[in-house]
Amino acid sequence: MRKVKIFIKSENGKLLQVAEYESGARVAVLINGDGTVKWYEDRLKKVQE
Repeated sequence: MRKVKIFIKSENGKLLQVAEYESGARVAVLINGDGTVKWYEDRLKKVQE
């Protein structure tokens, strides 16, 4: 079984939920003041022909 450590981190006034895997890789999710997740719009790249 693989271990994943989940914790809340405060950094420069931002609140993050972080998942840290055994390999050392981390995934951080920005949390708004009301507890919702901060989502960013996907940016589409222009295809050059």
